[in-house]
Amino acid sequence: MKTYFLSIGLSLFTSALFAQDLPQSQVPSVVVNQFNNDFPKAKDVDWELKNNVYNVEFEQGWDKDFEAWYSADGKQIKLEEDLTKRELPKAVIATIEKEYPSFKLDDIEKITEAQKVTYKVEIENKSMEKTLFINENGIIKQ
Repeated sequence: MKTYFLSIGLSLFTSALFAQDLPQSQVPSVVVNQFNNDFPKAKDVDWELKNNVYNVEFEQGWDKDFEAWYSADGKQIKLEEDLTKRELPKAVIATIEKEYPSFKLDDIEKITEAQKVTYKVEIENKSMEKTLFINENGIIKQ
């Protein structure tokens, strides 16, 4: 039992070493300025530093969640945004309906990285859950 609590405490301590919550005042101004330029209507902004990359979670509009990553020089590295089914490209919907006809959509994210867009789609039916990564043309990535 002692070992159990020690391992839990150690894992919490080591996870704190790799990700650190930051007040915006400790984020480089070039990063904050670029973020504010990219997302002027952002609210509920939370910053974190992970492996020398600035991660920011925020909302825009009516509770639409986003997560963005910035390098120390203010370049956006990656962006994830929550989507609804209506916002998915028709090719993505067609692939899911064809390949997984008994599944329903559960959670959808649009991931933009290096100017490439991928849709992370969680689907489920009565007995199974799956996560799919699909490009804009409806091709499932393996």
